Amino acid sequence: MSSERISSKTDLTQGPVTKKLILFALPIVAGNLFTQLYNVTDSVVIGQFIGSDALAAVTVSFPIMMLFNSLFMGLSMGATVLISQYRGAKDFSALERAVNSTFSICILVAAVVTVLGIPLSRPVLQWIGTPDNILDDATLYLVLIFAGTLGNTIYFMSAGLLRGLGDSTWPLYSLITACVINLVLDVLFVAGFGWGVAGVAIATAIAQGISGMILVIRFIRGKYGFKLTLRGMKRIDKYMAVQIFRLGIPSSVQAAAMSMGMLIVQSFANSFGSDFIAANGIIQRADGFLIMPLMGIGVAVTTFVGQNIGAGDVERAKKGTYKSIQITIGLCFVLGVLMYFFGIYFMRAFTDNRHVLDMGFRGLRFLSFIYVFMGINHCLTGAVRGAGEAKVPAITAILSNLIRIPIAYLLAIIPFNYMGLFHSMGISMAAGAAMITLYYIFGKWQNKSVVKKHLT
Repeated sequence: MSSERISSKTDLTQGPVTKKLILFALPIVAGNLFTQLYNVTDSVVIGQFIGSDALAAVTVSFPIMMLFNSLFMGLSMGATVLISQYRGAKDFSALERAVNSTFSICILVAAVVTVLGIPLSRPVLQWIGTPDNILDDATLYLVLIFAGTLGNTIYFMSAGLLRGLGDSTWPLYSLITACVINLVLDVLFVAGFGWGVAGVAIATAIAQGISGMILVIRFIRGKYGFKLTLRGMKRIDKYMAVQIFRLGIPSSVQAAAMSMGMLIVQSFANSFGSDFIAANGIIQRADGFLIMPLMGIGVAVTTFVGQNIGAGDVERAKKGTYKSIQITIGLCFVLGVLMYFFGIYFMRAFTDNRHVLDMGFRGLRFLSFIYVFMGINHCLTGAVRGAGEAKVPAITAILSNLIRIPIAYLLAIIPFNYMGLFHSMGISMAAGAAMITLYYIFGKWQNKSVVKKHLT
């Protein structure tokens, strides 16, 4: 038996709840911040060494990439829940079947996305109205990204599996490695070889592939008490596969629906002119860094609750959820104060346009103290999902997003007041938090364990 099987570091069913949650969440939060850095690196290299048209070509490809990535992220979340519950139940035979089945599914999904994505890249870009002057570069970039889908998928799946097992450090190590490799290859391929957007896409594919393989090697070497093998991957466990899709597809649909909703709201924002678009873009960058810690805590709660539900300890799962909410409220207060009083300095790093700064700072000050709703939402969504209930979090998230669209129209477009966009965001966040809170209090999420179903 591997020592990793009985390691207290990856066992979230024992020990101080608050300490376990924080230590597990910190690497996830750091990883999310490195992901932001990863994206910024590509943009800086493209902007500095290729030009604005190339940057526009990559930017216009991003929503399409996110729609496909939502599938990987959703299935990864499904794998996290499944693995966390079997880890909590300490059923290592089931864990081995689940891990091998997950990797088989991963390869099949990557193959389907690659086969469909490459020929559809140009038609989809034309469908969304991509300008002719950047269409060729955007198509080339997307085709190469889709060609490297397997590496990206393996990273998402492997990271999800490891977090379910209680290991959040190795996904961070592999992501840091990917960031460094991506930066070096970006400069080499673009500035050195002059490959343009193709160089950026190839660098991304290689970096993602290496980061995924770092994690795969740990499974192959049996670091967690079981091994990933070709023989095991050939036998997909039907129950495991069904659960991964049952738990993952709602999250994928949720992410895709929210991406579409954001595109609609962005079209509203565009009507207020270039100054507001610039201000909103800066706010979105601030927003990205603000929500990363909240998302990290939410993912940590998913694994914590999953392991404890798998172990049959509902009370410890609830205690972890309450502790996560307390931590989140405190964190949101600190971040809100910093953004309220010092957000203007963050904005000045991007522009000195007084009109842009005024609009952006008004938006930031309003948003500063409503992130607590998003934080609570992430905590409770993570808890409910970790218990094995995937549909309700997806439904509440989609409903809150749908609520935002007509409210944004009524508060922003009709009176032509850009602050209405931020007000609609606040209402949407509060509605989402209220809906998932009601389900957490009155719903039957405690009875959704996939381990219990498997054993009955």
